[in-house]
Amino acid sequence: MIKIAAMIGAPDLEQETLAIYSGQLATAFAKVAKLGYDGVELMTKDPTQLDGVKIRRWLGENQLKLVGLCTGHVYGEDKLGLVGPDPEVCGQAMARLKSFVDFAAPFGEGTLVNIGRSRGPGYANEPTRSLAYMAEAFGELADYALPHGVRLVLEPINVHQATYIHTSQDGIAMVKRVGRRNFGLMLDVYHMNIEDVDIYDSFREAGELCWFVHFADNNRKWPGSAHLDFKQIVRVLNQIGYDGYISMEILPWPDPDTAAKSSIEFLRQYIPD
Repeated sequence: MIKIAAMIGAPDLEQETLAIYSGQLATAFAKVAKLGYDGVELMTKDPTQLDGVKIRRWLGENQLKLVGLCTGHVYGEDKLGLVGPDPEVCGQAMARLKSFVDFAAPFGEGTLVNIGRSRGPGYANEPTRSLAYMAEAFGELADYALPHGVRLVLEPINVHQATYIHTSQDGIAMVKRVGRRNFGLMLDVYHMNIEDVDIYDSFREAGELCWFVHFADNNRKWPGSAHLDFKQIVRVLNQIGYDGYISMEILPWPDPDTAAKSSIEFLRQYIPD
């Protein structure tokens, strides 16, 4: 059965993020649990600055699961990426992402770490070289994560925000190229709406390679606030046997409480509790 998670911004972030709530984790967990969310995804740039013991206690108190960690601000704020022209930056990025694995491990087998913009810019106008280095870096990180019980998920990102791996098909090809059993795909319907020919066919093509899904409407606000057909998206996810989490990576519009409530009330029409 598909489950619903809320993106929560961790207190280490210095910039605004695509999360329903940010900052006070204990308060945020209590609010989303009361609304009926099944889990949370945590947006952080440096998990060594967080108290994992307290976070696990707060999750337990609210009967929530930490589904995964989102790494977008590793690149967005700190400009660290796994592949790019500066070897020192790439090394720092690998060390940072391994710290995500270390942080995720105590939260349970299969906890996810996302690789989005943190893959880095690659090399300008050198797709073959860039993708080869990315595949190598992803393999190294997956090999590090495997004994920790952590899974990695690669997120295709639209051309306006990333240099390579834009479409779902790009992501599928890279997952197959890396070939690690703990390295899969996450699909974000916001990016799919920009890049993919057909969102529904992309989910069907991804099939069992898709381990995680981000929801936002085409305006980056709560599902149901614009024109994406979430009824059909959920229908296709059920058809392919998807039983993981969908997570709300959205603007907290018009305010966090309304965004949280509107998201889950809309989606419970199609995803029963």
